[in-house]
Amino acid sequence: MTNNIKSVVGGRTFSLVMFSCVLGFVLFKRLYRDLGDIFLFFFVLGTIVSVYYNFRWVKKDPVFIAFFLSLTVPVLSWLNSKIQIPELAKDSPSPFFFYDFFFFWFIAYWTNGRSERIVAILFCYCLSVLGIYLSHSPDLAAEIRRGLSGTRIDFHLVNAQHTSLFAGFGLIASSFLLVAKSTLTRNIEVGKKLLSLTFVVFFTLVIVITQSRQVWLALAACVLFYPIALKLLLPSRTSTRKMLATYAVLVLLLAGAANLNIIENRLNAEGSTITRITNLDLDSVSDSGSIGVRLHLWFEAWEWIMARPLLGSGEDAREIVISESKDLPDFVRADFTHLHNSHIETFVSFGIIGSVLVYFLMIYPTYRIVVAPPNSIRKTWRIFSLVVLAFWMTVNLFESYLYSANGIYIFSVFFGIIYSFKFGQQSDEIDNNQENPRKKHFCQT
Repeated sequence: MTNNIKSVVGGRTFSLVMFSCVLGFVLFKRLYRDLGDIFLFFFVLGTIVSVYYNFRWVKKDPVFIAFFLSLTVPVLSWLNSKIQIPELAKDSPSPFFFYDFFFFWFIAYWTNGRSERIVAILFCYCLSVLGIYLSHSPDLAAEIRRGLSGTRIDFHLVNAQHTSLFAGFGLIASSFLLVAKSTLTRNIEVGKKLLSLTFVVFFTLVIVITQSRQVWLALAACVLFYPIALKLLLPSRTSTRKMLATYAVLVLLLAGAANLNIIENRLNAEGSTITRITNLDLDSVSDSGSIGVRLHLWFEAWEWIMARPLLGSGEDAREIVISESKDLPDFVRADFTHLHNSHIETFVSFGIIGSVLVYFLMIYPTYRIVVAPPNSIRKTWRIFSLVVLAFWMTVNLFESYLYSANGIYIFSVFFGIIYSFKFGQQSDEIDNNQENPRKKHFCQT
């Protein structure tokens, strides 16, 4: 009986069913949550069953180990807050605070680093974002027209920043869909490229009219990072002269984009504040305006970080920093519940110990791809991993996406793709050992 179950769980059909549930999660998690959660339940349950029969190699996975370590971080942080700020500490800890940070592992488990599966996930993400916009906006076309006339729009999502975040990752997804190689027939491949190009144009338009400066900055960082990433990953194929020429073209393109009326007006909206920050005249920065409020929130948080640097002040610290402040304006204390910076919030809440865990989950998947043997992973997905990491780290400098439902969803989808190559390589090793069961013993003698 056990062997029969094991053969079913390890079979192709079971893998396809579980991956179909992954696609259902990607498509519906933020579009129609109840349905998305059903798909999530099934592929998590299926993964647990599969792990039971493959525990011998799964137990060595660093991310798998990190999950159990993550249970201790909120507890230690809570204990620290009970000792140092008992009047503000929660009554009890939340050991599973980080559990949803690990959904990407389940997606990676069934994606296996296969290009066809990655392409399917990226298409489902683009379709999901389009569906989210259509389901939230009473008149999508009218809002786009208003956006083109200079009005900042958000399609009635959380705010324009979240709308733009979805579009930013949609642009990354559709751009890599354009260049991703697959085994599709010629006609289907042409259709894929046309649809991808349509998504590229659409998401670019949304990014412009949502006027989210952190997404613009993140995209600029990715664009400027691309040539040097190509040089580092493929040193023998990319000459320094070509790299510099590419930079020159990209700088001209960015300069041209900055001269668009919508972008220019948005960039100049707080020009005096940016000038003061550039001149390090931070004391004169007003505590009003988008940039000024963020800066003063971060100043306030810095005091809390320095007071409890190792373990932080507990999971609710980002709200307490604001509510307990004597320097922030009344409207900030009344209306703001987070610090508009995921990196700072991590240090405030969980200190250096918790930050090591969070940065490990963000950086380790990309690190594995970068250091993998040259021919084991296509250059498309190597560059994809670096672009996603650069974009994600940048946008979280100005918003608390990592601690929001939309942010966790995006993190799960894109870092699940990145980490999936780990399981693809693991599957190859298992297949090789099964084909030659004496190989492992022979290599040890």
